This record gives sequence, structure tokens and C-alpha cells, in this order.
Amino acid sequence: MKYLFKGMQSNSRFELLIMLTKIDSEQMIDALRDFLVRGMDKKSAAILNGVKQSNFSAALKALNEKAAIVEQIKELDGIS
Repeated sequence: MKYLFKGMQSNSRFELLIMLTKIDSEQMIDALRDFLVRGMDKKSAAILNGVKQSNFSAALKALNEKAAIVEQIKELDGIS
């Protein structure tokens, strides 16, 4: 299931999710931010930040997996 959508994350939430991953490339982080926070399309975000589309997709998948865990924890805690 997808938890992260184009342009739907606040910068604060995005930064916290990044902290849960091993993603440390500034170019990749900027590309993900352009997509998730600023609402840029995936291809443009990757090209603008000089990252390969395949690597961008893998990083987005990893970030989405962390977001899924956060949502599961919120469910257990009764938080929506």
C-alpha cells in the first residue's frame, strides 16, 4: 500500500521520515522532497536533481516502507 503521494507531505514530516532511512545523498533527498513536498512529477524531480530514475524509485519505495511502519504504530496507539 502507498502512504506517500505527490505533494502531500509537509517538509517537517518528510525530514522525519528521511531520518528513518539510510538515504544520505543530498541529491536524492532533494529529489524526494521535490516530489513529495513540492509536488513535482517523479521524472522531473529525478532529472532536476541528477539522480537516476531507477534509484529514485528505489528510494521512494524505501521511504514508503518507513511511512507504512509509522502508520502501523499510529494505529496501535489509536492515533489517526
